[in-house]
Amino acid sequence: MDSVITILSLVVAAISLRYALTIRKYLREFANVSKKISKKEFDSRLDISTKGELGELSRNFNEMIDIMNTTIIEVESSRLQTESILRSISHGILAVDINSNIILINAKAKIMLNCEKFVKIEGRNMNRVIAHREILKQISPFIASKQNVVKEVKSNDEVYNITIDPIYLHDVNEKIIIGSIINIKNITKRVLLENMRSDFVANVSHELKTPITSISGFVETLRLNDDLDKKTRNRFLGIIETESDRLKRLIDDILLLSFIENKIELIYEEINVYDLFVEVYDITSYIANNKDIKMEYEVNNKEIFMKTNRDYVKQIFINIIENAIKYTPNGRNIFIKLKSKKNSILFSVEDEGIGILEEDLDRIFERFYRVDKARSREIGGTGLGLAITKHIVKNLGGSISVKSEFGVGSEFTVYIPKKK
Repeated sequence: MDSVITILSLVVAAISLRYALTIRKYLREFANVSKKISKKEFDSRLDISTKGELGELSRNFNEMIDIMNTTIIEVESSRLQTESILRSISHGILAVDINSNIILINAKAKIMLNCEKFVKIEGRNMNRVIAHREILKQISPFIASKQNVVKEVKSNDEVYNITIDPIYLHDVNEKIIIGSIINIKNITKRVLLENMRSDFVANVSHELKTPITSISGFVETLRLNDDLDKKTRNRFLGIIETESDRLKRLIDDILLLSFIENKIELIYEEINVYDLFVEVYDITSYIANNKDIKMEYEVNNKEIFMKTNRDYVKQIFINIIENAIKYTPNGRNIFIKLKSKKNSILFSVEDEGIGILEEDLDRIFERFYRVDKARSREIGGTGLGLAITKHIVKNLGGSISVKSEFGVGSEFTVYIPKKK
């Protein structure tokens, strides 16, 4: 009997030892795989073929790793998509929680808000990281607001449109507000264009009104006074003719400016720039001679060939030379340069005219801007010549600049690239 008990005890002990060894091996494998998983090595798996409960636990653990790996891949993919979308958005996006801590922000918003560009600011309070105090002042009162808010912020020379919308977490029973998303758009260019358009309409209305009023008034006078002497009648008709010509020039310039700004496809052709310049010089020298103005020019090459738009280049020559003649008193001089460079042509006109005040230099290319309004109208200027010239030069890919000293004279310089 004792021997039977001893044998049974030995069998139980052997089974227990084997089971303990199996458990130990499993725990060692489990600890090893768990350690790899903690290091984000999600391709690791338990390699245990044990049957029963241990086998089921192994399979469940491996399946859990698969699910975890799939979930992490999906989350990472979603994160990358979100970052790509944020980077591609042309305006600033900023999301904050109800405590004003930043949840996410794109690079554009960092620039607009004067944040440190390469410093991670997610998780930090926006009051500590946003350096643009004016924008911060405008958005702070509306963080975690349940209302949609639209603000326009002007700071220095910049104008921003800011939209603040609440962020909701959808619950089974109710919507819980968790913060705000802020959309910041720089609308400086749009506001500038709107102001320019408004000014243009106002200026056009004013410029058209004057000659139309004059024409209408003198026509009415002629119609109601049949007994006017011939001299007076001819004087009135002369005024009507002058104002009609002015009105025609103004309309022509407006249509030309509209044509240029609409960027209608240009026709490029091979031209000899020198021949085109001489053609314009012959036309304008007649006007200069009438004012006893001496015009001279200097060229470094009479074979200046380039592919460009002939009408545009001709208009540049005419506008700048005529402008110099108009504002140069009788008996003075105008000197013109036409030079061929490696990748461009240089065209400059230097006069001994009335000159331009320093404070006016930045505005002379604006539409309808006149340095001397009375003189400009007297000589027939529409106030659009230099604006047209600037747009033409820009459309040809070139640049225009001016140097001037009041009472001494001005020099306009144009560079036009040679189209390859």
